[in-house]
Amino acid sequence: MINSRSKVFRELLERPGLLLRPCAYDALSALLIEKAGFKLMGTSGYAISASAIGQPDLGLISFGELLERARNIINCISIPVDVDADTGYGNALNAYWTAKNYIWIGAGGIRIEDQTWPKRCGHMSGKSIISKEEMAAKIRAAIRAREEEGSELVIGARTDARAIEGFEGTVERAMLYARAGADYVYVECPQSLEEVARLVKSISVPLAFNLIPGGKTPNFALAELEDLGVKYISIPMVCIYPAVRSMQEALKALRAGDLNGVGELGINWSQFNELIGVRRWRRLEEESAAR
Repeated sequence: MINSRSKVFRELLERPGLLLRPCAYDALSALLIEKAGFKLMGTSGYAISASAIGQPDLGLISFGELLERARNIINCISIPVDVDADTGYGNALNAYWTAKNYIWIGAGGIRIEDQTWPKRCGHMSGKSIISKEEMAAKIRAAIRAREEEGSELVIGARTDARAIEGFEGTVERAMLYARAGADYVYVECPQSLEEVARLVKSISVPLAFNLIPGGKTPNFALAELEDLGVKYISIPMVCIYPAVRSMQEALKALRAGDLNGVGELGINWSQFNELIGVRRWRRLEEESAAR
């Protein structure tokens, strides 16, 4: 099962067309993504930090906490999960250990980035990055972990260089990370379709990046990106932003004493129990008691 999810992820990356990566922040959002019909999902460190500790994505949440959240997500669903592994939480040795741990819990892939630690959300100001040579060493270390485990783990490499070294520096890093063995390169915040087209032509592996409402990446149309040859797009806030808006509206209705309004804003008891599999667990309980 562990290897099979990585294999499915690899097959999805090889298929024609644009691959979407909606991101979960807990097991329930992961379940909803799978039930919506997506064949792949990611995790969002930004959303996990917000939901787990109520704090921004500034490296405040630990590797162990993120690993456990990813484990719960992976155990809840059957499709591959591409895990946001931040910087690998240190140097090449840490990246090696990070890859091992995510292989052991059945991740389909991981993505590590070239920010310094503690990192911050890629759309925030004040970022800093390590040398491209140090990042290449992290990629190679993660690949070594994969080989030692006999895994097919997909290893993505993210660069945050666009905001720091400019576009040419970004292209240079993207090309180096591909040569180091990354299965895809994720460029944070390209600023135009011309930049996107140049990146697609410059690297030998699939290009990926994210789209965030109100973020620093222009609101490109998915069809335009697919036409340019972009392979992999992450939508990290597709679950958490709408969930926050819905909770705000429900709490506003409750403060106003409108219980009917609260009910109208969500699903009901039966629908929720069906979603989380209560019927299956009752059947299992009955079958176990009958024996």
